[in-house]
Amino acid sequence: MKRQLAGCLPALIWLLCLYGWFANIYKFSQCDFDVPLKAETVRGIGIVVFPIGIVTGYMTIEDKKK
Repeated sequence: MKRQLAGCLPALIWLLCLYGWFANIYKFSQCDFDVPLKAETVRGIGIVVFPIGIVTGYMTIEDKKK
């Protein structure tokens, strides 16, 4: 049983990483690109830099006007 779990774990982690990165791309495409540009900047960097994109894909970034 432990060997089956150990064999599936890397594939599961890889799928979760890919989901986070693609979620970041989707959320970037849904941004309004209006000032302030905090979310757009962070998500744009996350598209190019894969590890940042994984993390920001799971995040909700607020950039409302004050």
